[in-house]
Amino acid sequence: MVGHLKKLFSISLLFLLLFSLSACGSGNESSSKNKGGGNEKVTLTFWNGFTASDGEILKEIVNDFNKTNDKGINIKMDIMPWSNIAEKLPPAISTKTAPDFVLLNYPDFAQYVHNGAVQPLEDFWKFDGVDKSNFESTAIDMGVVDGTQYFIPMQVQGMFLYWNKDLFREAGLDPEQPPKTWDELAEMAPKLANPAKNVQGFAIPKEGNPILYNWILDNGGNLVNKVGTKSAFASPETLEVLKTMQKLIHEQKVGPESISGAEVDNLMNAGQLAIEINGPWLNNGLQKNGINYGVTTLPLGSDGKQQAILDGVGFGIPASTDSSKKEAIYEFIKYWNSTEIGTKWSLENGFPPYLKSVAANEEVKNNPIVTELYKQIEYATPFMPGSYKLPTINSDVINPLIEKVLAGENPEELMNAADKEITRILSEE
Repeated sequence: MVGHLKKLFSISLLFLLLFSLSACGSGNESSSKNKGGGNEKVTLTFWNGFTASDGEILKEIVNDFNKTNDKGINIKMDIMPWSNIAEKLPPAISTKTAPDFVLLNYPDFAQYVHNGAVQPLEDFWKFDGVDKSNFESTAIDMGVVDGTQYFIPMQVQGMFLYWNKDLFREAGLDPEQPPKTWDELAEMAPKLANPAKNVQGFAIPKEGNPILYNWILDNGGNLVNKVGTKSAFASPETLEVLKTMQKLIHEQKVGPESISGAEVDNLMNAGQLAIEINGPWLNNGLQKNGINYGVTTLPLGSDGKQQAILDGVGFGIPASTDSSKKEAIYEFIKYWNSTEIGTKWSLENGFPPYLKSVAANEEVKNNPIVTELYKQIEYATPFMPGSYKLPTINSDVINPLIEKVLAGENPEELMNAADKEITRILSEE
């Protein structure tokens, strides 16, 4: 479902176009008079990338809002792959043909802020009926750039460890005891791989930067320095992780050398992969395919410190949206962030809550999957919050590095070259 995207703005012309936007004016005529009562009806356009089973749940929620809200608001939703949104949204904003509001992935929205392509949403917290104290502070922080809110939470997530209990049992391992540390994962994966049965022990997708970052952080390393101005990637801690990844995949053949995230999911759903690290959206596929699996928090580093990267999706309003529509948009965002809808999304979609009232709901507390995932959400924090350089680093540096490491190229040389390139990207205006 949710994937990390490639960089969104590749030409300077777009930057210039965005600065030419007027603060007001919309390319869409969205209001009309209700002949029956004189109240104004508002139609809002809404883009998002929920193309899997979660999209069906989202459609149901939007349809219910359209039927039940007393403000005359009707939302017309357009669902497309996230990659299509990344391609279509920037030029649509510059030509004032963008949707009225949109969902954005956490790693990407800061680029829109940097380019002046989205509106600040700080006033949402003062909107009638919104209780900011009900939101986990880390979920709020994901949408803040330079002290201003640009992105209101829609869901939070992270990477979690999934394991196939039947494959653990067949390999002589306790099916109720997944690896608790990265070292244990590296020890178990070769035992779980079984080429004769076409079973992989562990797989790392070529776009697996979230896995790499979590692993490096747990090993005591980091991607950048504390102020985010220079690379910290070249370190003994990073090199140890890269060498372990290469040993597992290239030397011990516990998983494919070149595989996409979708292909990793397919292996897990087919019962041919023993361990996968992925987001909450994997739950639905595993359940539909009847896989006997478990899910738990990410492995820990050798120091046992609980830490993980918090990710998520949030609501944004393009700069091209007329200010007269903001109140109607806020009505839906408020509706989404109600206890009722938050509970529905967690229970039916398997996502951990970020609203305290949802986390306290008895049905949510009694759901074993949601409860397990929520354990990690309680201590996870956003990675490089507000950095608009992260998508470029991911697509141009880290993901290509992962492919080369897994293919057997020299990890130290790759690390040092990446370190220089990350510093160069960070220094660019």
